[in-house]
Amino acid sequence: MDSNVLVSLLVILLPLSFISERITNLVKLFLPTSNFLSIGNVRYRENNPLLEKKRERRIFLISLLSGELVAFSLKADLFTILNSGKFGWDEPASGFSWIIGCLFTGFFLSWGSKFWHDLLGIILEAKNMRRAIIDEKNLDVQLRAFGTQETSSPSEEVAAVTIKPNQPQAAKPEFVQDKPTLQRIAKLHPLLREEAKEIYLQILAQGIAVRFTDTLRTFAEQDELYAKGRTKPGKIVTQAKAGQSFHNYGLALDFCLLLADGREASWDRHTDINLNLRYDWDEVVALFRHYGWEWGGDWVNFKDYPHFQKTFGLSTAQLLKLYNRKEVDGEGYVVIKENEFS
Repeated sequence: MDSNVLVSLLVILLPLSFISERITNLVKLFLPTSNFLSIGNVRYRENNPLLEKKRERRIFLISLLSGELVAFSLKADLFTILNSGKFGWDEPASGFSWIIGCLFTGFFLSWGSKFWHDLLGIILEAKNMRRAIIDEKNLDVQLRAFGTQETSSPSEEVAAVTIKPNQPQAAKPEFVQDKPTLQRIAKLHPLLREEAKEIYLQILAQGIAVRFTDTLRTFAEQDELYAKGRTKPGKIVTQAKAGQSFHNYGLALDFCLLLADGREASWDRHTDINLNLRYDWDEVVALFRHYGWEWGGDWVNFKDYPHFQKTFGLSTAQLLKLYNRKEVDGEGYVVIKENEFS
């Protein structure tokens, strides 16, 4: 069965099951507690397990009858819903197929709204996961197809990103480059600056406005951050002391989305600024992954969704050792040599 047809079916069954449940509850509330029409007690829980089992069966029977009442009242023929995604009340009744279809619908409505709500959530989540996988593969193909946009030098940077002619239609909006982001890119480790700039331009080219909120963090700034919630007021925000964060070496960055023409920061991972039916956050993650960056959202013990890092296979302990040995360049960044720790 096509997933869209299944979603349409669930979207119809969910509100109908709500209606059926309300009818069942009304019957339970207003049905006399005496042996009315030989139905017996359905309102109060029985202390005797055997009697309670019988009460549950009576409630299920009422729920089933309520479901059938709703199905036949609205002519909710299951077969018509599957074929056209709508009720069959505006179609002439012929034969017995619509009766059988309504019987099936009423039976399914008796399963309760929670069942249909949870099933709809599972189906939609599965569709989103499948779409994210396909989008990431398509993005990888697109990046190989039209490469990355480059500028010859910082002095020749233009105010806005120019979209390449073969860029998808959904990626055509232009965004002015964010000045704080450009300044923070310039503070990254020299090995990452050009690549981070390329990624940033690709993000803009996808029609997504972002800001790199944190790149290089000095040892003193790391100590200040670590003191929060410990020796200084505030909540604990990090477990890393000075030298224990990849930010201290310019090998990590955090980001946020920019909304309202750059006036509002957002960490909502389910927005779609460029209206291409893909979560913008996932598109940014896919770009960084394409360039070999590690995403904090993939971590098992602690999820850091705005965080990316590229460490060249080095640990913070190894980087700190290089730093303490004064193996730094003229700007104070640790000199990373190929196969340093292989």
